Amino acid sequence: MKWMIALIILLVFTSCTREIVEEKEKIMVEEEENFEVIELRLNNDLFEPNTIEVKENTRIKFQFMNTDKYTFSLPDYGIAEKVSNNHLEFVTNKKGTFTFECFDCLNSATGILRVV
Repeated sequence: MKWMIALIILLVFTSCTREIVEEKEKIMVEEEENFEVIELRLNNDLFEPNTIEVKENTRIKFQFMNTDKYTFSLPDYGIAEKVSNNHLEFVTNKKGTFTFECFDCLNSATGILRVV
């Protein structure tokens, strides 16, 4: 009898745990969908796209498409990070025109982020 009670408790616990995991996965997918994903490439010391325009308070995800590491900088947002085929997330919480750049490039590689 005790083993039956233990089995029932285990089954209930497993079911609850599975629901919690599924709910967390659902929340992660919903959060992912709330980002504006922008693929950013660095070709011959030029960013593509070179000018990006977004609305204020937009959740941005820069997806860096290069495999070479370089330092991406967006000083007005306090961003200076080594990137290589990864992503960077932030919220455009102030309006204006901001310059982003590559610190490691031989020639000055810059781009413009316009927040309207």
